Amino acid sequence: MSLFSVPQNWFVTQGEGNCTSLRALYYPPVKRETVKEDQIRCGEHSDYGSITLLFQSHEGGLQVMNRKGEFISAPSIPGTVLVNIADLMQRWTSDVFVSAVHRVLLPPEGDLRTRQSLTFFVQPDNDAKISCCDGSNKYPPVRSWDYLQSRFNDTYGRT
Repeated sequence: MSLFSVPQNWFVTQGEGNCTSLRALYYPPVKRETVKEDQIRCGEHSDYGSITLLFQSHEGGLQVMNRKGEFISAPSIPGTVLVNIADLMQRWTSDVFVSAVHRVLLPPEGDLRTRQSLTFFVQPDNDAKISCCDGSNKYPPVRSWDYLQSRFNDTYGRT
């Protein structure tokens, strides 16, 4: 039995020839006296694909928004992988799984050490049609590549 009335491996088959990517993220150390008030390391955003796997250093700073709209710390636990739901999974599941809005803050005290993470962004096939698995029209159908390009344009501007 499947939660979404799709075959058990259906989500896997939607990402067999895609633009999934692996990124090494490096936040350099900074001196406390150079930090501006309310400065952050990475502004709030959600990821674009289906899921994101995050391997992070122990420096912390990651916060996720809860359902009340409040940011809460997501501590780094040694030996674990953080799994974030991304935008297209939210659309597929009609909000059963909600895309994680998150940001990275600076540590509250002392000089700021290096923060590193390795991030695996899982993206459906470029031509995958993303429509609600429950048959609803909560989100209009969209092609995976078109959604990705739209989000890139929103984030980085048109080129």
